[in-house]
Amino acid sequence: MTATAAYFGARAIFHPSGTIRTETFYPTVSTNAAIYKGDLVKMDGTTGVCIISAAGDASIGVFDGCKYNDATGKPTYSPYWPGSTSGATNIEFYVITDILTVFEIQSSTAVAATAIGDSANVTVAAGNVNTGTSGSYLGALTGAAAVGNWRIKGLSLVPNNAWGDAYTIVQVTLGANQRFTQVNAI
Repeated sequence: MTATAAYFGARAIFHPSGTIRTETFYPTVSTNAAIYKGDLVKMDGTTGVCIISAAGDASIGVFDGCKYNDATGKPTYSPYWPGSTSGATNIEFYVITDILTVFEIQSSTAVAATAIGDSANVTVAAGNVNTGTSGSYLGALTGAAAVGNWRIKGLSLVPNNAWGDAYTIVQVTLGANQRFTQVNAI
């Protein structure tokens, strides 16, 4: 029974090809906000930088780490972007953008089996600087005829997880997407 809130953001678990693929983004300016592995991100239309998506935003994908040279020129690979990294160069953000990728994410409330096909929004929460893991979680369902950040696909197969548990872990795919036409929940 998932009776404990242990949020981890979105974790990629499946792709029909058998390989989880990332796309590399090369921001020319750095974002001042921290971005953690598992955070839902979107492209900022002004700067072209990946930034954290808020509830209801169309997104480009899920952040999966980064590489950059720090102010001293030392190459750094990190599961999270620390934000406010002055002097960083050669920045690369790795983002899972494929709409066929299935993720698992923990909800802040009980989710029933009737939610399959429904959309839900993300609730952004601070990540863990020690592990680089997101603290974001699945928020409220958006209901029929609406588009949320996520589309619920099924129940996650993690042990002791069941529909209706206090903090249900569900399988989701990207819902509102910056690249593709958005379809309302069923």
